[in-house]
Amino acid sequence: MTRPDVFDRVLQLVCNVFDSYSAVLFLPASNGEGCRLAASFSLGDDVRQGMTLAPGQGLAGWIVREKKPLLVSNFDQKRGVLGYYSGKAEDEIRAFLGVPLEGVAGALCLDSKKVHSFADKDQKILGEFARLVSALYSERDSLAEGHLETRLCQCLRVTSLLPRQHPKWNAYLSELLGHVSRSMSFGHCFLAVRDDAACVFSVEGASQVLFSPNQPSPGGFPLGGGMIGWVFKNDAPVYSVDGDTTALRLFGAQASSPVFKTVICQPVHFSKRTRAVLVLASQDQDVLYDIHKDFARTVADQLALFLENLHLKSRLAKRKA
Repeated sequence: MTRPDVFDRVLQLVCNVFDSYSAVLFLPASNGEGCRLAASFSLGDDVRQGMTLAPGQGLAGWIVREKKPLLVSNFDQKRGVLGYYSGKAEDEIRAFLGVPLEGVAGALCLDSKKVHSFADKDQKILGEFARLVSALYSERDSLAEGHLETRLCQCLRVTSLLPRQHPKWNAYLSELLGHVSRSMSFGHCFLAVRDDAACVFSVEGASQVLFSPNQPSPGGFPLGGGMIGWVFKNDAPVYSVDGDTTALRLFGAQASSPVFKTVICQPVHFSKRTRAVLVLASQDQDVLYDIHKDFARTVADQLALFLENLHLKSRLAKRKA
């Protein structure tokens, strides 16, 4: 069971215990700015899934910033706002209870359509649930990072053998990107290669279909456009976890590719400049650990070494000719 699934089950239990309308959980956002709605359980369909809030924004944001519980027995929209509902669903809420998490910037909140639904004793009980959530968050993050480290180390051992097993560029690149995609659990992994003569870059070796069949990939994308173009220009990586990376932002030209929520663009540097960009993209909003970034940098170094060797072999072949 994944962490979001565990939290959803906990919130379902919380909702049943307190006979509330909705239960929502806010945890730190992946980019370190504010909190995001990480899980929820509601009797309706109006909770804004994945929304983010800044410290102090709405009642939940106040709880996160002040690190204090908050009980509102007769909710008045003129004096406070929840912010985690879409449309006019919030207008029907009459009571609210929220508590901060322990050791992590977050909040566990309940609401009800009935006034005086929660009492002081409920605050204490909800505090116990919040401690459980905090413990799950800390423990499962540590376990996930440990498992990830093991998986990525195994991948590096496998990919280090690929140059001997697949000396041809296309076969090597296909195998490498496939292993990297599976190990990182990122659905898309590809290489963007520059063409200075045409002032464009093109996509090579995508681990799965990237563009819609109805709108195939163009021959090339503007060399200075989008995140990938920025990497070519600045010789520096880009890590995006803002949850809304469109094709336009990534490629710098309109393309019918999926909307990615987590992206790594790692420069592949050899012969004194960035010749390609290794791109890892996920349609899920994932946490990026330092090990993700170190791994992408190591894979880019492997690619650079392989390309350097190809370049040297090509030069030697020309001299012999």
